[in-house]
Amino acid sequence: MAKLQVVAHDTEAELREKLRHAHDEAFKNRVKAMLLALKGSKRFEICEKLSVDEKSVSTWVRRYNEQGTAGLISNKGGRPEGNPKWDAKPFEKLTKEIDKGGYWSVPAMQEWLAKNCNVDIPEQTVWYRMDQLGYSYKSARPHPIQGNKDRQEAFKNGASLRSWSR
Repeated sequence: MAKLQVVAHDTEAELREKLRHAHDEAFKNRVKAMLLALKGSKRFEICEKLSVDEKSVSTWVRRYNEQGTAGLISNKGGRPEGNPKWDAKPFEKLTKEIDKGGYWSVPAMQEWLAKNCNVDIPEQTVWYRMDQLGYSYKSARPHPIQGNKDRQEAFKNGASLRSWSR
């Protein structure tokens, strides 16, 4: 197996210094892999020493060659920073409007917010904020689309809960 081709972005001493100051264990493992690769270790040797997969070592070397140690930093994952923090004022106005009465669905609330406050707030956010403000969702009683009127009337008049038919 051929020796790994590693671009020397950092000296061995600089990598050791970064290793000493690092707090993220995954980053430390990747820096150790780069130190071993710079010393001439083969891919399978690095894998055995660090107990990682060969594909991981190849990926780390490629990222290090392209970006230096910045390419070895762990991706923290999760939602990106900067998600909108919605102002409370539109929701305060909406609650005053809801308290006047009437039926308010979440899409109706979104429409009202867009029309009166010029904000386009996602459905889930409207639902969540209204729940935080102490409002609860009330759904309408379902109605059968193709109900059998005779059976409904029989049930209302005390007929058996189950009916048999051929």
